[in-house]
Amino acid sequence: MSQPAISRKTYLVIWIALMLLALVTTLIGRLDLGPFNMPIAVLIATAKAALIVAFFMQAKHESKVVHVIIAAGVVWFLILMTNTLGDYVTRGWLPFPGK
Repeated sequence: MSQPAISRKTYLVIWIALMLLALVTTLIGRLDLGPFNMPIAVLIATAKAALIVAFFMQAKHESKVVHVIIAAGVVWFLILMTNTLGDYVTRGWLPFPGK
Protein backbone atom coordinates (compact mmCIF):
# COMPACT_ATOMS: atom_id res chain seq x y z
CA MET A 1 0.00 0.00 0.00
CA SER A 2 1.55 3.27 -1.06
CA GLN A 3 1.42 6.23 1.23
CA PRO A 4 1.07 9.77 -0.13
CA ALA A 5 4.30 11.68 0.04
CA ILE A 6 4.11 14.68 2.33
CA SER A 7 6.88 17.14 1.71
CA ARG A 8 9.28 18.37 4.34
CA LYS A 9 8.05 21.89 3.65
CA THR A 10 4.53 20.87 4.69
CA TYR A 11 5.83 19.28 7.89
CA LEU A 12 7.86 22.41 8.59
CA VAL A 13 4.87 24.70 8.06
CA ILE A 14 2.70 22.55 10.34
CA TRP A 15 5.43 22.45 12.98
CA ILE A 16 5.76 26.26 12.86
CA ALA A 17 1.97 26.59 13.15
CA LEU A 18 1.99 24.28 16.19
CA MET A 19 4.79 26.28 17.80
CA LEU A 20 2.90 29.53 17.18
CA LEU A 21 -0.27 28.05 18.65
CA ALA A 22 1.73 26.88 21.69
CA LEU A 23 3.09 30.42 22.07
CA VAL A 24 -0.41 31.88 21.77
CA THR A 25 -1.62 29.41 24.41
CA THR A 26 1.13 30.54 26.77
CA LEU A 27 0.45 34.23 26.16
CA ILE A 28 -3.32 33.82 26.55
CA GLY A 29 -2.70 31.96 29.80
CA ARG A 30 -0.99 35.05 31.21
CA LEU A 31 -3.89 37.35 30.32
CA ASP A 32 -7.03 37.72 32.40
CA LEU A 33 -9.87 37.37 29.91
CA GLY A 34 -12.46 36.51 32.52
CA PRO A 35 -14.85 33.80 31.41
CA PHE A 36 -13.22 33.61 27.97
CA ASN A 37 -9.93 32.05 29.17
CA MET A 38 -11.19 28.47 29.03
CA PRO A 39 -13.10 28.65 25.71
CA ILE A 40 -10.11 30.25 23.98
CA ALA A 41 -7.72 27.67 25.44
CA VAL A 42 -9.99 24.83 24.32
CA LEU A 43 -10.31 26.35 20.85
CA ILE A 44 -6.52 26.59 20.48
CA ALA A 45 -6.07 23.03 21.80
CA THR A 46 -8.66 21.79 19.29
CA ALA A 47 -6.81 23.52 16.45
CA LYS A 48 -3.53 21.91 17.53
CA ALA A 49 -5.15 18.48 17.80
CA ALA A 50 -6.74 18.86 14.37
CA LEU A 51 -3.37 19.73 12.79
CA ILE A 52 -1.70 16.76 14.45
CA VAL A 53 -4.42 14.33 13.39
CA ALA A 54 -4.67 15.68 9.85
CA PHE A 55 -1.00 15.85 8.99
CA PHE A 56 1.21 13.92 11.42
CA MET A 57 -1.25 11.02 11.70
CA GLN A 58 -1.99 11.42 7.96
CA ALA A 59 -5.77 11.28 8.40
CA LYS A 60 -6.10 13.88 5.66
CA HIS A 61 -5.00 11.35 3.04
CA GLU A 62 -7.03 8.39 4.32
CA SER A 63 -10.24 6.94 2.95
CA LYS A 64 -13.75 8.09 3.82
CA VAL A 65 -14.15 5.18 6.23
CA VAL A 66 -11.32 6.51 8.37
CA HIS A 67 -12.92 9.97 8.32
CA VAL A 68 -16.21 8.45 9.53
CA ILE A 69 -14.39 6.59 12.32
CA ILE A 70 -12.61 9.78 13.41
CA ALA A 71 -15.94 11.67 13.37
CA ALA A 72 -17.56 8.91 15.43
CA GLY A 73 -14.74 9.17 17.97
CA VAL A 74 -15.22 12.93 18.22
CA VAL A 75 -19.00 12.53 18.64
CA TRP A 76 -18.48 9.89 21.34
CA PHE A 77 -16.02 12.17 23.15
CA LEU A 78 -18.55 15.02 23.03
CA ILE A 79 -21.26 12.72 24.44
CA LEU A 80 -19.00 11.72 27.33
CA MET A 81 -18.01 15.33 28.04
CA THR A 82 -21.66 16.45 27.94
CA ASN A 83 -22.64 13.79 30.47
CA THR A 84 -19.68 14.60 32.70
CA LEU A 85 -20.32 18.35 32.62
CA GLY A 86 -24.05 17.76 33.17
CA ASP A 87 -23.25 15.84 36.34
CA TYR A 88 -20.78 18.47 37.53
CA VAL A 89 -23.12 21.41 36.91
CA THR A 90 -26.13 19.84 38.63
CA ARG A 91 -24.39 18.65 41.81
CA GLY A 92 -25.57 21.58 43.91
CA TRP A 93 -29.21 21.44 42.84
CA LEU A 94 -30.42 18.98 45.47
CA PRO A 95 -30.11 19.95 49.12
CA PHE A 96 -28.35 17.46 51.36
CA PRO A 97 -28.69 17.42 55.14
CA GLY A 98 -25.71 18.91 56.89
CA LYS A 99 -24.66 21.26 54.09
